[in-house]
Amino acid sequence: MPQIKRVAAIIALPALVALAALAAAPAPAAAPPSVTTAAATSPTTSGATLNGTVNPNGVATQYAFQWGPTSGYGHETALTSAGAGSTQSSVSSTLAGLPGGTTFHYRIIAMSAAGTSVGGDLTFLTAGSPPPPSPGPTAATGSTSALTASSATLAGTVDPKGQSTQYVFEYGTTSDYGTQTAPAGAGSGSGNASVSANLVNLAASTTYHYRVVAYSAGGTALGGDHTFTTLTPPAAQTGSTSSVDSSSATVNGLVNPLGHSTSYQFQFGTSPFLGISTPPAGVGSGTGELAVHQSLTGLAANTTYYYRITASSSQGTSYGQTLSFKTAGGPLVTSSIKALAGVAFVGSNGVVGVGLGCFGGQTSCMATMTLTRGHTVYAQRSFTLSADDGGFAHASFSAASQRVLFHNYHGPVKIRLNVKLASGQGLSQVIQLARWY
Repeated sequence: MPQIKRVAAIIALPALVALAALAAAPAPAAAPPSVTTAAATSPTTSGATLNGTVNPNGVATQYAFQWGPTSGYGHETALTSAGAGSTQSSVSSTLAGLPGGTTFHYRIIAMSAAGTSVGGDLTFLTAGSPPPPSPGPTAATGSTSALTASSATLAGTVDPKGQSTQYVFEYGTTSDYGTQTAPAGAGSGSGNASVSANLVNLAASTTYHYRVVAYSAGGTALGGDHTFTTLTPPAAQTGSTSSVDSSSATVNGLVNPLGHSTSYQFQFGTSPFLGISTPPAGVGSGTGELAVHQSLTGLAANTTYYYRITASSSQGTSYGQTLSFKTAGGPLVTSSIKALAGVAFVGSNGVVGVGLGCFGGQTSCMATMTLTRGHTVYAQRSFTLSADDGGFAHASFSAASQRVLFHNYHGPVKIRLNVKLASGQGLSQVIQLARWY
């Protein structure tokens, strides 16, 4: 029996080795979608149905049909989802509003994160007689401006040649394009007219091809193929926290300036919406990853805070992942703001001092004081008082406010005092203003 077990172990060993090799092998890269252009059907005097097949090869895919009077196309149907399956599916799109008796070229194009694929060029002929000839527009692709990591403005010129003309910009990561802007009017004049379009939601550090396309009853004009490359913002990665206690924490991160002068800061707050930022700090213009950190102070105890790092340069801004930490200790008792007197004194220079106290808790009072009468705001000022402390909060009346408030002064003037803490708590009461000479 022992011999049988030994033989079994020897036989099993190659299989285990093969399994280990399989487990260590990298997963195969996803394949771009597979597409085939199929014959058009149902031609009429004003259109036809374009057909094709798409296999997404397991990656979420969109497709469209490109068509036009030449194999340069210039028109494209709306991008449509083909799903993320692994089988070939038939797809179609119906064109309308075309001139009769005219030959059109078309093909299918499909795009996914794995790449872009195009089908072969086919043609169809609309029924009926061709329209009488008329002058077609001309189009020239122009330059790019307002370039960022995720957006760009494209320019060009279009000459309508006296025909009502529309234009689009086609763009994509190859000269097959695949995406186009919404159609816009170029008028019906004669002579070059400047046209433009704003692109958004582009990928950073990516080269895009683009061209302007103009079309009217006279035909379709294609501008030349141009390219631009989106900017490369600095890389930013949020790190963990350290030295966390009941009222402070150190937040860490990594920044790579990627060759451009860069600054960073941390955003934080008690919700994922953040809302507070540390002062910006510089990290130079190198090309390596740098460890950075900043200290957060004045935090509330036993409280969850969210934070992330941001890095900015002339190339744009990057945002690290939002993480969280919780401060130590029990909850602090929140202080309340109180008015120390019902009278405030105004000096000849228009400065008013309002006696206020921050009592009943362990937190400081960060607040905004507003002095109003009716709907008119006469003075406003932000201030901070330490916990269990009191003093004067000062604000200033303008010369015009002083004239209104004290134009017929025979004694104290009533005004409403509103104070609102950062926590939302506050007070609102009528006090008296007395002149102090």
